Amino acid sequence: MPSENEHDIIDELSQLFLDIMMLAKPPQLPARFASVDSLQTLHSNLISLRDFLYAAANGDLSREVAFKGYIGGALKTLQANLRHMTWQTKMIASGDFSQRVEFMGEFSQSFNAMVLQLDQTLKEVVRKDKELSEANDDLLKEITIRKQIEAALRESEEAFRLLAITDSLTGLHNRWHFNNLAEAEIRRALRYTRPLSVMMIDIDFFKRVNDTFGHTSGDMVLKMVAKTTKEMLRTTDIPARYGGEEFIVLLPETPVSEAATIAEKLRRRIEETTAQGEKCQITITASFGVSDYLDNTNEKPLERILTEFISKADQALYASKNTGRNRVTVYEPAEESLPPVISS
Repeated sequence: MPSENEHDIIDELSQLFLDIMMLAKPPQLPARFASVDSLQTLHSNLISLRDFLYAAANGDLSREVAFKGYIGGALKTLQANLRHMTWQTKMIASGDFSQRVEFMGEFSQSFNAMVLQLDQTLKEVVRKDKELSEANDDLLKEITIRKQIEAALRESEEAFRLLAITDSLTGLHNRWHFNNLAEAEIRRALRYTRPLSVMMIDIDFFKRVNDTFGHTSGDMVLKMVAKTTKEMLRTTDIPARYGGEEFIVLLPETPVSEAATIAEKLRRRIEETTAQGEKCQITITASFGVSDYLDNTNEKPLERILTEFISKADQALYASKNTGRNRVTVYEPAEESLPPVISS
């Protein structure tokens, strides 16, 4: 049996080797054991083993295994496997999901399962991304189509709106739309006491044009008068085809004297303009009636005020036609019981 002294030596060496593996700073081999080569070799191997394991635990696989034998071989195999697994991990990071670990038992199974899951997840992400891209393309196409439809609808609505307010032959406002605009201007003129005049125009002997040259030439004459009228007016004036060969113009912010001057210039321009018929040139004249008479003394309805407003210009127009045509007549209201005065 070992002596008590031998037991003490065994306990000391056991504690020494345990401290080498457990303490942060390994103890040195006591001097009294320095002469024992096997103890020096064991101490050196343990130091090397702990350094290798610490380095490997921190990702450093470059350490050389300083001892041989079974443990040395096992450590070299572990080091080689970890290095190969590191390379495989880099390959997986680059997109190669065919890598598999076959040399580390249960860890290999977990590692391979992780790689397989990553591969499936990536494929699912790619599939979802493709579906999302296709859905986004379809949505963009649908948005484009809807915008085109909305634009077409807006264009159609605008076209229908213009059809509803425009005379199709001359391109001027029609009678219905003119009345709406005129009511708004009358309301403004009465509220702020502003001048407002109206001009009636009638093409002289228009029936004779149709009977002599045909309705196509008659339509051309109407277009010519409308075009000439629009060119001679200001942007604030409101021209319209009032019916047949009759036109009407509303002149906001215009007293009757100024409206008569504008009418006279327009009358001369029409007289000087020649319409080109199918086989001939057509010269025409027009008669004018101008008025700025707005009667609101009895707080009449706006519609009635408009009717009377236009009626005064119409009376002046008929005075022009009854006194030789191709002239401008201004309506002047009567004083007390006297009849209205028509001046040319």
